[in-house]
Amino acid sequence: MAGRLLPGTALRVRRGRRDDLAQVQAVLGTEAPERLARFYRRIIADLGTDVYVAEDARGEIVGLVALVYARSLVRGGLSATLDGARARHAPARALVDGLVAFAEERARRRGCRRLTAWVGAEDVELRAALLARGYRAGELWVTELGGTA
Repeated sequence: MAGRLLPGTALRVRRGRRDDLAQVQAVLGTEAPERLARFYRRIIADLGTDVYVAEDARGEIVGLVALVYARSLVRGGLSATLDGARARHAPARALVDGLVAFAEERARRRGCRRLTAWVGAEDVELRAALLARGYRAGELWVTELGGTA
């Protein structure tokens, strides 16, 4: 099993692969229409996105973290957005915290000057981990554009 040991755990974090889709969906609690499979393959191949999975000794994916990168004219450099961090099993909070720390390190190594987080109302563990790590709420304006991509 390739990857890096997540501090304080027996879990390894590695870059997501195309054949991880079924287990990633189990972590996310989603189903896999064919369109999602194609979309996932594109995300994994996109250099502007990092998807990392946490797996146990048996190779079961028990958590994931996703980052999206963008060049920012206003910020004068590269910025990252934490698209999500999820854990499949308890203790979810500790795993999500470790994945956020991993994402911070990864963004820093890519030269990012800022890391923001997209947090849904259902992301209780992620919200708690971010608050514990010193993140502060800012203003984010959102609209749903509808339609499909």
